[in-house]
Amino acid sequence: MSADLARAARRAIVAVHRRLLPATPRVGWIPYLWLFWLISFAFKWFFAPIEPVEFSLALLTLPVFLGLYFNGYWHSGPRVFVNIFGILLIALVWTPFNPGAITFFVFAGAFVGTATRPPRAYFWLAGMVLLIAVEWLLLDLSNWVLLFGGAITTIIGSSTIYFEELDRQGAALRLSQAEVRRLATIAERERIGRDLHDLLGHTLSLIIIKAELAAKLTALGDRRAEQEIREVERISRGALREIREAVTGFRRTDLQAELASAQLACQAADIRLAVERSGMDLPLDQEKVMAMCLREAITNVVRHADASQCRASLVRDGQWARLTVEDDGRGGTIREGAGLAGMRDRVEQAGGEIEIEASRGVTLTVRLPAGSGHLTSPLSASGEAVA
Repeated sequence: MSADLARAARRAIVAVHRRLLPATPRVGWIPYLWLFWLISFAFKWFFAPIEPVEFSLALLTLPVFLGLYFNGYWHSGPRVFVNIFGILLIALVWTPFNPGAITFFVFAGAFVGTATRPPRAYFWLAGMVLLIAVEWLLLDLSNWVLLFGGAITTIIGSSTIYFEELDRQGAALRLSQAEVRRLATIAERERIGRDLHDLLGHTLSLIIIKAELAAKLTALGDRRAEQEIREVERISRGALREIREAVTGFRRTDLQAELASAQLACQAADIRLAVERSGMDLPLDQEKVMAMCLREAITNVVRHADASQCRASLVRDGQWARLTVEDDGRGGTIREGAGLAGMRDRVEQAGGEIEIEASRGVTLTVRLPAGSGHLTSPLSASGEAVA
């Protein structure tokens, strides 16, 4: 019976949660933790007698605030200003009577990043802090209102603006990367379709002619029929080899797609990316490893490096193919997480080695045994690409 009650209670909690907040990974359960700041509003009554009228008005205010607060998570863009102005009004009305009400300024500032983008968002945040200062000055409020209210509103508001912008850039980047991969796949499918059409159209026509000739010669008892059959076999084997080469060419899209994604990622993060290219022949498995390393390295630069410039190069270094990704970011101690650990494992399994140097920015170097041929791969054209 208790297990049934627990399941029913859990379903009820989830149902209420879904009514209060949108079911998106970005929101999750964090908004409930932010409500901890409401303790500031109730702080006064821990040390002073409770006045019935004021306390009743406070209890009536909380549902209004909670409605504005949870509703704000369902919207984005200018519509959120309705929620911001409502919460600001609560803050302005209550702060002269309860200094702990400055917490409502903090909640209003936290929504600015959702309502608009930098730099306009920072102007709105500055306006809120100015509003706190004006109320403090006109009503001769406690200095705690100005110092604590202005500081916390600035810190929380700036943080949410920054992370909201990161979320927007990340969403745009994911869409761009998906589009790049889709277009690369379509282009390769069209290429292989044309190659197979040209290849099979000619080869199959030749096989048909040879087979018809062999059939006629066989009917006449001519020994040249055997020679024609051997020609059909030779042509078929050659066609099979060319088809395999065409399919291999279709599969060699990893580096090209990753380079395009890297350029989009750096552009979205306002990082100047320079790419050095040289021609080489890499086996398909090693090319995939290099593509994975390029993706992981650029992701780390965009997310963690705080860099303004980045350089990526794929060149031949003796008997090695060397991929280098270096940035001018903060550098420092590198904590090797799952991404770098996975990269190291893949590189070592491919017979290569990986080095990370972080004294000035971060320089990642990956070396794999190079092939002996000369292939114009996605990173092999001469020159430099800048994003």
